[in-house]
Order: sequence, then structure tokens, then C-alpha cells
Amino acid sequence: MVIASFLLASCQQKKDRVVAQVYSHKLYASEVQKQLPSGMTTDDSLAFAARFIDSWISEQILLVEAEKQLSMRDKQFQKEMAEYRNSLVRNRFLEKLTTDTNAFYVTDEEVRATISQARTNFVNEKEIVRLNYVKVSEKSPIKEKVKEILFDEDKRLLEKEKLSELCADSIEYFIDDDTWLFWDDIQLEVDIDLKVPTGAFNQPQYIEKNSGNSCYLIVILDYKSEQTGADSRDYFESVRTMLIQKKKTEFINKTIDELYRKAEKAGKIAR
Repeated sequence: MVIASFLLASCQQKKDRVVAQVYSHKLYASEVQKQLPSGMTTDDSLAFAARFIDSWISEQILLVEAEKQLSMRDKQFQKEMAEYRNSLVRNRFLEKLTTDTNAFYVTDEEVRATISQARTNFVNEKEIVRLNYVKVSEKSPIKEKVKEILFDEDKRLLEKEKLSELCADSIEYFIDDDTWLFWDDIQLEVDIDLKVPTGAFNQPQYIEKNSGNSCYLIVILDYKSEQTGADSRDYFESVRTMLIQKKKTEFINKTIDELYRKAEKAGKIAR
């Protein structure tokens, strides 16, 4: 922190001071200053500079030792550097090709058409559901206590941990509020005939069902067609992003194909 403070002070001067040195390697105040994010408080800047300097020192120590330990042959990176450079040049060129966002603009009509087509291609429209359920023995001593908590929305939320402890003695349970499950899978899991929920879900639906010697206590928190998510703004924009990327990919492939044919026509390709 002392060095970092010195750094900030030296940055106000014309002379570029050395703030750290490892063997013959030096770190200057201007180099650290360039790394400081804008908008930080003085204390945050000092802390950031201190961490950067410590990291630089550790890296230099490691590099110095590596230079000592590795043979000249070990340090031949021409091939790797050439491949890395080619990759950077290629990616930079493709970025430049697709810089003009107007060329890949996707209208709302295109998005709606894609969503509509996707819906048409669905063979089966599955329902999804969020729920809690606990399966206990019909004569279980915890049945009534579980039901008391599970079927009261305030208690179900506030006493989640207690409910979890009680469920440890149950046959099986699922009390995750955030996970969406396929309704068909639930039917198979609980092994009882449940009707598809109907109506608006302004409040949870509570179901108590007996099957053999077991009792199912079920709270349906929310229910919808899997496709209703397609009406959300997030889904709409994700489809737009996908279409934009598709246009960019098609443009890049077309450009590569044109460049290939141009080079081939000019006799620049040999096999």
C-alpha cells in the first residue's frame, strides 16, 4: 500500500517513477496507472494498484526462474505464436466484416415468423409446473404437521428449513420452489391420476391424494404450457439475437466462398 500510495503521488509528477523491480525488470507508475479503472475512489484505487503490483512481482519472479530452468529448445514458440497470430488476425477480420449492425438488422416481423414456425414444428405441446410435494405413509406421525406447514403459504415459505427436516423422515419429497418440471413426469413420479390444473394461478392449489398405503400432499405453485415462455420479452429478444448471428454466419461463409473463388480464378490455389 505504501508503494501504491507512492504510485498515485508520482503520477502527478512529470517523471515516470519505478514502483517495483524484480532483478532487471522494472514496473513504472505510468504502466500501473493505465490499469486503474475509472471512477474508483482513492482507497479503492490504492487497493487495486497494490494488488496489481503484487501480481506483477509474482509473475516476474516466475518468468525469471522459467528463463533459467527452460532450455532454448523448450522456449521455441514460433509455431504456436504464428498460429495464435493467425487466429487473432482471422477473428479481427471477421469482426470488421460484421461491424455494420444495420446489415444484419432483424425486424420484429422476422422474429415473430421464426417463433410461429417453431411452434408449428412442435409435435406435442408439453405442460410444465412448479410444485412442492411430500409422499408419506397414510398413518405417518408427521403427516399432519407436514400438511399444516405445506398447505399454509406463509408457513411453507417461512418454515422451509423445518419442513425439510420433517421431510427427512418421509418416503420422498420435492420442495424446490424455483424448478419447472414436466407435468407428464410428475404424473409418473407420484403414481396417481392428477388432473391438469386449470384457471389462473393467482394462488397455489392444494391437493391431498391417497394411493395404497401412501398419502401425497401436493402444492401446485404455477402451471403453464411450455410454449407460453415464447411470449416473453426475453425469449423474443433471444430469438432476435439468434437470427442476427445466423445472418452474420451466412455473410461470413459467403465472403469466404467469394474469396476462395477469386483466388482460384487468379491461379493462387494449387493442390
